[in-house]
Amino acid sequence: MELTLSRIAKAVGGRLSGYDCIVTSVSTDSRDIPKGCLFICLEGEKFDGHDFVSQAAQNGAAAVLVRKKVDSRIPVITVKDTGKALLDLAGYYRGTLDNLTVVGLTGSVGKTTTKEMTYAVLAEQFKTIKTEGNLNNEIGMPKTLLRLKDDTEAAVIEMGMNHLEEIDYLTKIALPDIAAITNIGTAHIGELGSRENILQAKMEIIHGMNHGTLVVNNDNDLLSTVHPEGISLKTIGIESEADLKATDIILNEDMSSFRVKVDGQDYDVRVYVPGVHFIFNALIAIQVGLLLDIPMEKCIKGIETFELTKNRNDILTLDRHIRVIDGTYNANLDSMKSSIDVLSGYAGRKIAVLGDMLELGDYEETLHRAVGAHLLKKNIDLVLTVGPAARYISDEVNKAKPGLAYHFDDNASLSAYLQECLEENDVVLVKASNGMHLKEVINDLKENN
Repeated sequence: MELTLSRIAKAVGGRLSGYDCIVTSVSTDSRDIPKGCLFICLEGEKFDGHDFVSQAAQNGAAAVLVRKKVDSRIPVITVKDTGKALLDLAGYYRGTLDNLTVVGLTGSVGKTTTKEMTYAVLAEQFKTIKTEGNLNNEIGMPKTLLRLKDDTEAAVIEMGMNHLEEIDYLTKIALPDIAAITNIGTAHIGELGSRENILQAKMEIIHGMNHGTLVVNNDNDLLSTVHPEGISLKTIGIESEADLKATDIILNEDMSSFRVKVDGQDYDVRVYVPGVHFIFNALIAIQVGLLLDIPMEKCIKGIETFELTKNRNDILTLDRHIRVIDGTYNANLDSMKSSIDVLSGYAGRKIAVLGDMLELGDYEETLHRAVGAHLLKKNIDLVLTVGPAARYISDEVNKAKPGLAYHFDDNASLSAYLQECLEENDVVLVKASNGMHLKEVINDLKENN
């Protein structure tokens, strides 16, 4: 990025005070101020960036963007809303890059892994950037766009949401050329009220597209019904007919393999993480690559070399060959089922350690009992739960198989019990919404085994 303060002020509807100069980056953290940086003072419930203007200047900020009067020795752009200004600036800058291809990704589950796979595929042929971590909201996404350079050829942008119209705003800033929706599940159903409303919210991703192509998972019951006007549609699938379909699937403990047919030729693909859900993610990434004329051989290389984001089903090996599947980053019904499916594929005694799935509203009991019902189908040897909602999981399991599940009031009690009962070659899945802090259980396992 290389913009003058006067251009930025015009783009965000602000007023520049002080001398004009060029800025080459943007930061919202006064501790992270690269040379030539514009510090944007965001305001939250527990912080106010305006309190750190002096610190930002001391750390080398070239200018600051504020909502209210501050004491500053460097140039100041004043706006009515600094959060909106961040978005407006990102949208303006995105619009100056004519030779950039943007891929937008959303979905109830699998967004981040699909983003990583898609990035790995595109990076085989193009100079590419991606959303870092899960910075997929109204703050993280514009910061990703503002990292673009004049010679960046492709950007893989993850878009998340909690409510209707959130992705609508993000996509109209990112202006994706290709969009992909991984699936429609139950994440945020407590806020949105139904899966149909979740579909509506996710489909907002096409609002920022001028023609372009939407890629969807045709095995998903709701996505299989979409027929967007003015947008090309490409489908991927395993069970359903699709433009790109995985066949001859082999699921192993540490990887999966499958075959796809492209232009009449069969190709073998390996994904070096276990679970059928990663095959769906790989299919989307390959389909995006093909839409951008990346040779299939390069698409396969990208899939085979991508690295899974930390805490998203990391596999830890402890003493006595005890393996732990770390799924503590987040959880909803679909990701719970997928992780349980992975656990069920291992040899050895299988232990599921599960906590609450959050933000489910009136669906809380129903969806936690659905997890319990799924466990009963998957030959799991022991179920340990913690949290008020996860009690429904244990209850559902014990109704059919008394004594298979145990519920605990806190993480410490669960962890102590787990340590006592672990045996050689056990495989342990630890999964819950991040707010349940089951990383504490993972840390205890690392320290004591």
